[in-house]
Amino acid sequence: MKRTRACSLGLVAWAVLCAASGVACGRRTEPASAPHVASEREIAEAIARDRPARLVMPLAPLGAGRVAIERVAPLRASLDLPPPPAEPSEPPAAAAAPAPAETPELKPPIPRGSPHLAVSGRGGKVTLDVRVDETGSVSDVELVETDADSLTVLAATNAALASRYFPALLGERRVPVWTRQVFDVAAQGRRP
Repeated sequence: MKRTRACSLGLVAWAVLCAASGVACGRRTEPASAPHVASEREIAEAIARDRPARLVMPLAPLGAGRVAIERVAPLRASLDLPPPPAEPSEPPAAAAAPAPAETPELKPPIPRGSPHLAVSGRGGKVTLDVRVDETGSVSDVELVETDADSLTVLAATNAALASRYFPALLGERRVPVWTRQVFDVAAQGRRP
């Protein structure tokens, strides 16, 4: 009886899967529609929509805090400028002018894993300007502002110096860039 019941349940499950998939037990009654192939522009627009306004990553070890990459620029002085206004996706047809030569878009560096932070001090926010070179290594770190004690600043600076990245790209070329990073460090002993 148990074997018959198991076989019956298996057949029921198979029938439910066939019905849920819209296929009549292996036979297709309608022709398959061709999948939509997205154009390069549609893909680029989808990526731009999905890209977060700023990248936020957890700090290792778990509960040590988080780091947010606020801005990226080829020169450190450019980090203090407000970001340019967002351009409309398509200009009106009447105002369309001949397209100027496209300048390549600066693609920011991508972190390789979470920065590891030796938790110390009373915690707080530490804003650093971090230079990522063409190889993805951090070459310079400069303190911008903080509300934390010196031990927390030292821990955030050491975490930034030890971080590795996939390098920033300008078109197809690897370029050095400065990133503005805000470390939100948990106080020692107050991890969740």
